[in-house]
Amino acid sequence: MKSRIVKPLILEACIQKQDELIDNFKKREAEMNDDTFSQNESPSQSEDRRAGKYELLKAIGDELAFAQKELVYLNSLDVTTESTHVGPGAVVVTEQFIFFIGVSSERVEVDGATVFGISTKAPIYANMRGLEKGNKFQFNETNYVIEDVY
Repeated sequence: MKSRIVKPLILEACIQKQDELIDNFKKREAEMNDDTFSQNESPSQSEDRRAGKYELLKAIGDELAFAQKELVYLNSLDVTTESTHVGPGAVVVTEQFIFFIGVSSERVEVDGATVFGISTKAPIYANMRGLEKGNKFQFNETNYVIEDVY
């Protein structure tokens, strides 16, 4: 069995990754905002190119708001208690991967191990929710055995 990674370190890495995502969205939003509301010059002065920019700016704003909401959720997770079943805040160790139940995120490196953030809305979570150490589940034709939950 893989050695346990300290849960607060996993949460800290996930929060850092979420902060980076939020910063990137803020930068993109600021750039798009400047571009959208700058001089509206086009080859044909009768052609307005702002409409598509407004839509893109709104989409980036929506993504930013979602990322900020997920950060609030991450900060609300209690990782000080030991989990015995798969649920929010749990670390799930399988023979293939280590999952942290919180929000979907790119992989994070913690103590030399790769951890994948899984949202409670993710399809894979539906297949593992409530399971315990020793249970099996399947997702995308891959079979998993839960080696540890904590």
